[in-house]
Amino acid sequence: MNRDDLRRGLAWGLVATLLLPVLLAVVLGLGALLGALGDAAGARACGRLGLGLGAAWLTAIVATVAATAGVTLAQAARQADDPPRLAAEQPAGAGRRRRRRRMRSVADRLAAEREARERPT
Repeated sequence: MNRDDLRRGLAWGLVATLLLPVLLAVVLGLGALLGALGDAAGARACGRLGLGLGAAWLTAIVATVAATAGVTLAQAARQADDPPRLAAEQPAGAGRRRRRRRMRSVADRLAAEREARERPT
């Protein structure tokens, strides 16, 4: 299975895992309301729908766990195919550019603050 398919399945599984309990609570609450109002058929239909939503929720949880395991295994396999490089094997300056930019921006910010303090108002 493709890594993108696994991630897409994981996203849908998370959405279903988070939204199905909310929908289940609404349907069961509606069933209780219908039962209190004397609509036995509507309460029974909501109860059966709630049972189906509960089963779908459990299925979504299991599918989400399986998709998470698949994504984790795919990442582990990708890392095993591309072992990390030693510092001596990396090109000069690799990984330092971002840090230098951040340091320059902090230095520029400090210099601008110093200039602002020194300016006569």
